Formats: sequence, structure tokens, C-alpha cells
Amino acid sequence: MHKKLFIPGPSEVRPEMLQVMATPQIGHRSKDYKDLHGAVVPKLKKMLYTEQEVFLFTSSSTAVMEAALRNLCGKKVLSCANGAFADRWYKMTTSNNIPSKKLDVPWGKPITPDLIEPELKTGDYDCITIVMNETSVGVRSPIEELAEVIKKYPDVMFCIDAVSCMAGDKIETDKLGVDIVLAGMQKCFALPTGLTVAMLSNRALEKATTIPYRGYYLDFLLAKKSSDKSQTPSTPAIPQIFALNAQMTHILNEEGLENRWARHIHLAEIVQKWALGAGFTLFPEKGYESRTLTCINNNKGIPIAALNKELGKRGAVISNGYGDLKEKTFRIAHMGDVTEPEIRELLGWIDEILPTL
Repeated sequence: MHKKLFIPGPSEVRPEMLQVMATPQIGHRSKDYKDLHGAVVPKLKKMLYTEQEVFLFTSSSTAVMEAALRNLCGKKVLSCANGAFADRWYKMTTSNNIPSKKLDVPWGKPITPDLIEPELKTGDYDCITIVMNETSVGVRSPIEELAEVIKKYPDVMFCIDAVSCMAGDKIETDKLGVDIVLAGMQKCFALPTGLTVAMLSNRALEKATTIPYRGYYLDFLLAKKSSDKSQTPSTPAIPQIFALNAQMTHILNEEGLENRWARHIHLAEIVQKWALGAGFTLFPEKGYESRTLTCINNNKGIPIAALNKELGKRGAVISNGYGDLKEKTFRIAHMGDVTEPEIRELLGWIDEILPTL
């Protein structure tokens, strides 16, 4: 039996999208592919509120996180770390021998303007990395407030990991002054894994021209050269791009952007209210809860694995805590195309199970 996914990725994929992926293959250097690529990119730009570049990379988001460092950092990175995936971005700086400083923030806390401004004032950095929605802890950092600080330092590349919130949380990239924001398809886009979307600013592409060793597969300048021709430098994940095109049509024309953002906020409120009502507490600092997944303190000491075993019998699965937070927290995702009836059904099942654990 298939278990419906309420985990922080991969998320549940609608049957219609799976069917689109079965579209017969086309040549990736054909006019048919150029037409497909040329159709999907403007839709992504509309969703990201940008008139700048949007690229498609056949890779995980992790690869494009690393590419951001290799393409955009020429001096030093301020790596803001408040969870496991922000930590990963910092680890990439050391593994690539890129000078960096880790701004270590306790898990559950957001990255806030007062933390970054003293660092940026030093003039030591030309790149800052921030995870907008930290999947491991369910924290949304106030990206809108952070942007106002970073704008004061025009030589600093503003890099955002939006892996678990793009297509579920409003990101006005041009207004924010973002230089790169990236996400994979397997979370709020509600599509299968294997493709990453990245918005890049004109400023970022100019910066890349000053970096001598950018790598090859994820060289932003090669990506730009190909994108100008509605192409990709290497073979793209064509089935995923067919699905992405269809999903973007759904998001823009059927659900609507504002409705999509509002639905994610509404579902988050439902789950948070349920958690508090059931006697749990929330892991994130109050006011900085994610809009796409909720991280809940397991203050009642329930066995999460046993809860998931029982949920599995009903056809659903949630997520245990991440890393050291395993069994100490649990996470319920409400991202992608999940509906209110589905969330309420899941919470009802958990209510049934809890007294038996």
C-alpha cells in the first residue's frame, strides 16, 4: 500500500503529474525541447517575481548550493547556520577550500538582521548564504527583513536556499535583491526528484565572470549561454521538465499564486493549533514557524517510530526529528499540493493513535 507522504520531501505527487512524466521523450536538442524550455521558464519567473534569469539544472539542490559558492565567492562567505542544511552549506565552503565564517545560531532560532549586520559591516565578505526555511527544525528566517540589511552591502552576493519553501511561500526575488535562490522539485513543487530551479540575478552573472575556476557541469555562465537559446549545457531531465511545465500552469492558472501562498499559511496554522491543543509544544522560536512544515517538540515522549507504524496502516507517513532531534521532535509537512481535508484526516488519525502508544 502506498503511504501518502506528509514528510518534508519528497512530497506527494498528484497522479496527473506522474502521468505527464510518461510523455514520450523528445530530443533535447530539438525544437520540441526548445519550445518546452521556452514555455516553462517564463512561468517560473512569474512565480519568483523576477525579470532576471531562471535556470534549470538536472541535479539535486545540494549541487546548486555548491555551485553558488564556486561561481559567486571570490573573497569570503558568511555562512549563516541554524540547522542541518545550513550547516551543509558551510561544510561545502571548507570542502571547496573557500574562506568562510560560520555564524552559528542555535537550532530552532531564526537568522535575524541583528546577527548579520555586525559581520557584514566588517567588509570581509562578498557572499552570504541563508536557508530561508530550515527543513530540519521548521524555522522560517525573516528573509524580507534580512534583505533590507543586505542591500546596504552591494558587493555581497545574497544566496538563498529555498529548497523547502519555493512554490509554497512567496519569494519576491527582484524586490528582495536576491542574487541566487534555488530549490528542488520534490518539496513544494510536488514533483519527483531530479531537477533544481535557480533564479540568478544579472549582478550574480557579472560576478561569475570574475571567478576563474567555477567548475564545468554547473558553470553559471555556460548555463546562461544555453538558456539564451532555450537549452541546457548538458542533457536535461526531460520528464521532470514536462511535469514542471504542467505544474506551473496549474499553479498560475488554476490555483493562483496568492491562493497557493494563503493555503500553505492556513495549513500551517491548522497543524500548529492541533499540536498545541494535543499538549505538544513547537520547536521553532515563536513567530518564526515555517509555512510549509511544522516541527513539533515530542515533550510527551511518544515513540515516533511506533506512531508512524500505525499511520502506515492507514496509508500515511510523517517524519521523525532530524539528526540529533530524532525522537525529540517530529515533523509534519503541509507543502506542495496537500489539501485541508488531507491534513485534517492525518491529524484525526494521529489523535486516534496517540492514546494507544
